[in-house]
Amino acid sequence: MLVSHKAGIDLGGSLTKIAHGQAPEFVIFPSTHLSDILAYIQAQSLTHLVLTGGGSVKQRAAFADFRVETADEFESSVRGTNYLLEQQGGAVFPYALVSIGTGTSISKVEPSGGQRVSGTAVGGGTIVGLGSLLTGQADYAEIIERAARGDRSGVDVLVRDIYGGDLPGLSGDVTASNFGKVSSRKPEDLGRALLQMVGEVLAVIASLAAKNVNAQEVVYIGAALRENPVLMEVLESITRFMGQRPRFVRHSEYAGAIGALLQNSD
Repeated sequence: MLVSHKAGIDLGGSLTKIAHGQAPEFVIFPSTHLSDILAYIQAQSLTHLVLTGGGSVKQRAAFADFRVETADEFESSVRGTNYLLEQQGGAVFPYALVSIGTGTSISKVEPSGGQRVSGTAVGGGTIVGLGSLLTGQADYAEIIERAARGDRSGVDVLVRDIYGGDLPGLSGDVTASNFGKVSSRKPEDLGRALLQMVGEVLAVIASLAAKNVNAQEVVYIGAALRENPVLMEVLESITRFMGQRPRFVRHSEYAGAIGALLQNSD
């Protein structure tokens, strides 16, 4: 059973996610706002912290005034995702878990646990880095907001650009070459094309990995999906095109924090 004074904290490179309480409750902070994070923990009377993520070792000293333990990041993500899936209709095993953080990790998950099977350095960090160069915005939310207003047809070469329309079994809107045209230099259009490229790369790699481990369902999680409907739409369409079933989980950015919270509480 979850206890009121315990919190799972996923200390990511960009964002820190906190899950606590019996419901549980969720909150997110920029990882650079350490004083705000500590103030929140104290205000909520949280005394037992389970840290996970990249900062669980590097920043552990900042939590010296609390009872602290650490949880494996991979195991926390699997445990937290299973918890969320059970709250949202149940898990279909085996499934491919695609965790989109700074980079992207792909795992096969069965009732007995998870096993990492693939991954790529393309992920949320790619969106932030290239997005800042292409849109002139350093803030992730601004990059996503601009991209949502963009039109990639002036940046990408589409099938219809080559063949004049649709092909049998292939829509004319399908990408033939990412950034192969670039007749538009508008930040919004470049940002939209970037999300398309990242989504296509991730969905293709994830779908191939899922086929390799006989998983029909691909579950996407991670903070990169937060308020990012464009990326989710690309992931869904390409995953279906590849013959797999995509699935998105509410509150998936908190999967690691939830898994840490559930450690020793299963």
